Amino acid sequence: MADSDPVHLVLLFKPGILDPDDYLKIARRVRAVANNVEVFIHEDRPPAPALLERLARRRTFVFSPTQITSFIVARGRVYAGRPMRKSEQLLRLQLAGLPVPAWSALDRAKRFEPAYWGERVVVKPEIGSEAGGVVVVRTRDLNDAAATVEQYTRERNNHLVQKIVFNRAFGKIRIQTLFDEVLFARLFRFPEPTRLDTDADVQAYQNLFQTQNNVAENYESAEVFALAKRAFRAFDGAALLGLDVLVDESGRPFFIEANPGGNTWHFSSAAVGQMLRARGRFLEEQFNAFELAGGVLARRALAEAV
Repeated sequence: MADSDPVHLVLLFKPGILDPDDYLKIARRVRAVANNVEVFIHEDRPPAPALLERLARRRTFVFSPTQITSFIVARGRVYAGRPMRKSEQLLRLQLAGLPVPAWSALDRAKRFEPAYWGERVVVKPEIGSEAGGVVVVRTRDLNDAAATVEQYTRERNNHLVQKIVFNRAFGKIRIQTLFDEVLFARLFRFPEPTRLDTDADVQAYQNLFQTQNNVAENYESAEVFALAKRAFRAFDGAALLGLDVLVDESGRPFFIEANPGGNTWHFSSAAVGQMLRARGRFLEEQFNAFELAGGVLARRALAEAV
């Protein structure tokens, strides 16, 4: 890939979210496949005037997994994380043509017919992470409480109602994508089959989603990956997505979150990646993620830098 004018590729990071050594490996791949792409690795803080002047001389392409707060360039195409409510994520996944479970905002006096929604539904906050605040409730109980539910307003953290996608063997699948490349995919298997027959079953099921009481393993599906690779086009400049997928008992996949905020670089993140690496688990090994990332960033930089 050396058939265009030289361009700059800026890779931004926040400490704790990403180890810049990951970027060094990615940069080596970029240089191997596109010697006319010059790579700059920089923390998300104001750049020095000399760097700003240097970047302004050539077309520039900027990538940050997370929202950029301090680094600003005079010119450049920018892809960066965008924190987003779950309702907007679901709408964008639908716009990308991906299957999502039936869902609705929870609002005062709104009713949910068990014939359509099922005997139980999932209720979750629009803003949250790691399944915090997610509960499974009886649909009729939700209807009984409808008169006392807080009215939906954009200013607060509202709740969504989602039709249950149940699988007795495992919970979610996490698929990490960068543009249209799958960098890793993990399936979280329950230690034993689950049920939803009694209230005790439901409580145990919820606990499995909210704790580490499950076993992660590599996941691969050409069908699901083909869907996942379409998602980034609907997220307006957020190139890194942590897609959460549920698969029902018949094998049908449903996308429930995209996590476009960017705190999902779990190759080396303080929250997950460092713990996994200490155990000898390197997520980048599944699909040679850093080589894939270097290739797609080089291609995008040459095509889209401004």
